[in-house]
Amino acid sequence: MPQNDSLPVSREGSKLPTVYEDALQILEGSAPENRDGRPNTGSIIADALAVMNRPHLLIPWVQAYQANLEPSPQPKQPIIRDNWQSALGDKERIGDWTTFFQRELGQAPWSAVIKDWIPRLAPGLAGSAGYGILRAARAIHNLALAESEPGKTGLAESLGYWAARFLKLPGILGSVTAGSFAPIEALAHIKWQYKDQPPRFENVMVGLQGLSRFSPFAGVINLVKIPEKHLELLAQTTEAMARVFLSNSYDPGKHIPFILAIAVPSALRYIIPHFDPEYQPTLLRYGWQFAGAMYAIYGRANPSESWESPSENREQLIDQAISTQNEHAIICTEACLREYTTHPHPVYLAAAWEAVRLLASASQDESSGNDHT
Repeated sequence: MPQNDSLPVSREGSKLPTVYEDALQILEGSAPENRDGRPNTGSIIADALAVMNRPHLLIPWVQAYQANLEPSPQPKQPIIRDNWQSALGDKERIGDWTTFFQRELGQAPWSAVIKDWIPRLAPGLAGSAGYGILRAARAIHNLALAESEPGKTGLAESLGYWAARFLKLPGILGSVTAGSFAPIEALAHIKWQYKDQPPRFENVMVGLQGLSRFSPFAGVINLVKIPEKHLELLAQTTEAMARVFLSNSYDPGKHIPFILAIAVPSALRYIIPHFDPEYQPTLLRYGWQFAGAMYAIYGRANPSESWESPSENREQLIDQAISTQNEHAIICTEACLREYTTHPHPVYLAAAWEAVRLLASASQDESSGNDHT
């Protein structure tokens, strides 16, 4: 194996913070979903390009992307600390939630705000098919590197989207010591909801919402064992889902769900270090539950045990992913490289190369047609 490149990249002494902030300012005030209902991944891709050391592409990418976005919804009715529960999961109140978090971030440090609110939002991280937490994780990542007003605005927008799209999956969180399986073992204990016919949904959110009618899923959240070194569970989960992606990649309708099953748990790497060890297992279980949900809904094949030997040329992989002009090829590649850095298993490279191959020739509409939220 080659030596791993450091991820995320260091931004000290570089122009990258300024370029990234400029990109955020271009995206500021944009609705969290595109005109056709797909999630706004602008800030996610901007951060991925920065992490993969392609800062010269940030501004051209977001400028082209921003042209497809609507303005953010205007607030309708103020959310206050006494009535926030009633607005949770109400997508019509995205503007209200964004305004609420802007106010919260104006009154307290961003680190205090996430410690206060992420525990309330974590049970619903499946909302918007995980894009809310993907956006929030990127915002937290960048605020930890360099605090800025555009960064705090991005965090307010991402937390607002997460809250407005909140969706709690079936299952009651057990004790932090519940569970006895590693994720790859736990997959064998997850029943497929659509075993006899492939699922075809208008979007991933419809599939996630349908789990409320599938009682066998309720125990999934408590299947896995939390390692003594908590973050090891993220590597175990993402490796398992990279294997699942490879074994199910024959079906175009499963590309986006299983890319998200890798990317969403991986995004927790940016969030978990800001929380006390006592709370970290809870976040990890919700990340695992999301991955398990994708397997329960879309699974039709067991995780791959073997794959073609992947190229280890990281720079070539990044360039190929970007050349697809496909958001999810980039998201998958960056997440897999992040996991490979921590846990250098070739399955991550195999999954990233496969995602690039599968999504390279697809148009943006065709490749993203199953990820509307």
